[in-house]
Amino acid sequence: MKRQNKWSTKAEFIRGAFYVLLLVVIPFALAQQHVVKPTGVLDAHLVSIRPPVSPQQVIYDRYNNVETRIPLSPGPTATATSTASATATHTPTPCGQYWTTAGTLPIVPGTSDTGNHCDNCDTAVTLPFPFRLYGVTYTSVMVSSNGRLDFLCNNEPAGAFGVCLPAGSRNCPFAYTIFPLWTELDTHIDLIGCSAWANGCGIFTSISGTAPNRIFNIEWHALLNFTSNTPQDFEVRLYENDPNQRFDVIYGTVGNAFGLNYLWVGGVQGPPGFFTEDFCEIGVSPPRPNISRTYTFVPCASPTPTATPTATHSPCPCHTGTPMPRLTPAPRPTAPPHITPVSPPPSPRFTPAPRPSP
Repeated sequence: MKRQNKWSTKAEFIRGAFYVLLLVVIPFALAQQHVVKPTGVLDAHLVSIRPPVSPQQVIYDRYNNVETRIPLSPGPTATATSTASATATHTPTPCGQYWTTAGTLPIVPGTSDTGNHCDNCDTAVTLPFPFRLYGVTYTSVMVSSNGRLDFLCNNEPAGAFGVCLPAGSRNCPFAYTIFPLWTELDTHIDLIGCSAWANGCGIFTSISGTAPNRIFNIEWHALLNFTSNTPQDFEVRLYENDPNQRFDVIYGTVGNAFGLNYLWVGGVQGPPGFFTEDFCEIGVSPPRPNISRTYTFVPCASPTPTATPTATHSPCPCHTGTPMPRLTPAPRPTAPPHITPVSPPPSPRFTPAPRPSP
């Protein structure tokens, strides 16, 4: 009997220990497997949330080797921020200035000789039509052997050596000047490189189109000073009646065979403070071979006067439909004649009888 009780007690102890193991130790151990410790890796901010699990489910999963996958609760979602790519933006040209655009216009050959065959000289040329530059109208221009159109005054012979724009005064201000290719040039007719053209070196003109939309072409056949076999062929085209005061500069065959450094300047200059520089570079060759530039003027808008409000009398609204019949007012009642009351005749005055004497 004692032996049986002993085994019963041991069995009860083993059974109790088994239940303690199932109900306490195993759930605690499983719970520890799902504790997420922060680390320095991506998504460390995501924390596991374990749904409540019954002891029976724990036992089933443990002994049937079922892996419970607990979804991570979504934390803050990282949103990709787009990086703005650099985009070229056009900066509007200030009013009163010229704006340039590149093109591939061809040179229209000049046929009429202006007589400019020299080194460091200006030649006056009458324009076939009035031309406006910076809003000022001109009927003539001086063509320079050094690659300029001087509208204001003669800046030769002191204007041979170019400078970046805006250019200061030489013989006179460089105001109202177009610089298609300002550098040290020579248009003498007897130089070796002049054989590059059928009509030789010089400055030549021609007219394209018909009035009132003509174009005056001014073409240079010039050579670089000190390198008499390096032709420079370029042209300015002036437009008649163009609302944008347009002119073109076209660069044909330009270069430098001897490798000497020159200062090359291109652009236009107006009154003080107004100029547009296309290039100003020191180098062996011009920076604009076989290309064209179109110059258009951006005028300043005149302020629009603001009308001062004036008080006006507003008539009463009138009926514009079918006229209504005119009402005739009823005759005004006539007042009865005024009756003058008649005074009653005065009562006869009573005269007492004489009193008898005693």
